[in-house]
Amino acid sequence: MKKNLITVIILALCVVNLVLNIMLVFVCMPSANKTNNLITEIASVLNLELESEDGQTRVALENIASFNIDDQVVNLKNDGSEKAHYVQLGLTLELDNSSEDYEQLNAVLADAQGAVFDEARNVVQNYTYDEIINQETQDKIKKQILDKLQKKYATQCIYNVSFSKLTFQ
Repeated sequence: MKKNLITVIILALCVVNLVLNIMLVFVCMPSANKTNNLITEIASVLNLELESEDGQTRVALENIASFNIDDQVVNLKNDGSEKAHYVQLGLTLELDNSSEDYEQLNAVLADAQGAVFDEARNVVQNYTYDEIINQETQDKIKKQILDKLQKKYATQCIYNVSFSKLTFQ
């Protein structure tokens, strides 16, 4: 008799749970979907204003300034073979000279070439020879270096990083 009573109680609780879940779906989900759609629309509008179609910031030609960092040799990550691989790497930072902090950043970069190259070295050393010869990986490395430099110097004045020299061995 007790087993039947417990079974009936469990069945009743399951039915109540099912009813509450159905109510949840029909009452809360439409408002959640509307909120999600609103957030999606706002995010798409903000992305259109902040970035160009390819995701890079556009700078007028007359506002482009470049900052070159001399070539240096960087060890690559060991790929398990007996050979050590290196890359000779030179960097060019593209700066927006119409930015508010351009003068200050340019002065800081002139004194901190070693620190800038150190950020690049930390990124490049995470890749093996086989990975770094791939163009997609090189683009990924440029993006990672750019992100690190923008974060380190708290600026959007640096808008692109390119390799002035990239030689593998």
